[in-house]
Amino acid sequence: MASGKSMQERIRELVAEVLAEEGECPGQNINDIEDAMVRIGDQVAREFGVQALARHTQQVPEHPSCPDCGHAGEHAGPHRRELITSRGQVPVTEAKYRCPKCRRHFFPSDCHAGT
Repeated sequence: MASGKSMQERIRELVAEVLAEEGECPGQNINDIEDAMVRIGDQVAREFGVQALARHTQQVPEHPSCPDCGHAGEHAGPHRRELITSRGQVPVTEAKYRCPKCRRHFFPSDCHAGT
């Protein structure tokens, strides 16, 4: 960790900042606070998924082979899709390849993303 702070310390500071920005919430009860906890937790989890999956989908071999015939694929541009996770949909952009031999499209990042 570059900052030298533990993750718990960094989370504590971030939560303090968010609470300071929101200001006072008169009439807020424990149920409202719990709803906010779940909503913020889901937002953090989705953003973690977006960033972690972006790292994974960028780890493509230089010359990926077709999973059917083994022939080297040709880059066919980026492809965007939504993965459905337990915390909601997460957008993923990954490299799409086409096999000139068997004419199949494939995504080399699939083995990294676990899809």
